Amino acid sequence: MDNFNKESSKFGTKANVSEAASELLNESKKYANEIYEDGMHKVTEAQHTAKEYTDEMVVKVQQNPLTAVLIAAGIGFILSSLLRK
Repeated sequence: MDNFNKESSKFGTKANVSEAASELLNESKKYANEIYEDGMHKVTEAQHTAKEYTDEMVVKVQQNPLTAVLIAAGIGFILSSLLRK
């Protein structure tokens, strides 16, 4: 009878470990899903912000095309000078 109690307690422990592992897996999935959703939200915000800035830049370039070309040429000259060294 004592041997039966030892074996039943082993199975009980295995069941508890299995249940705990299953619960840990479910919690991990929930946490990973939260991180994914948060990341997707931040990506969407970044896309929206980038779209706003590019729209503003397009308007400014359309209003002052010569200035925009001269600024771009100046930046290109400075970058080429820095990268040549």
